[in-house]
Amino acid sequence: MPGDPFYTSTSWRRIRKLILDRDEHRCQIQGPHCTKRATHVDHIIPRGIGGPPLDPANLRAACAKCNLELSHLGRLDMTPTLPPSRPW
Repeated sequence: MPGDPFYTSTSWRRIRKLILDRDEHRCQIQGPHCTKRATHVDHIIPRGIGGPPLDPANLRAACAKCNLELSHLGRLDMTPTLPPSRPW
């Protein structure tokens, strides 16, 4: 997210490079408008809903189009739901 200090931290820059290298700079999302060349790193479970921010298992290389498309869609399929309330 632009303007978020997290994305300028040393920790993020370090893990971002590791993920891009691990995934060989290939987009792991492969959406309909994919360019194949990864320049972004995507949080599979977004930070905003509790995804671990620096866990390599929660990160994948993504091309700009796929990553921005996921952000634009709001990841509705990733939104956690609360279990139904139970009477006491």
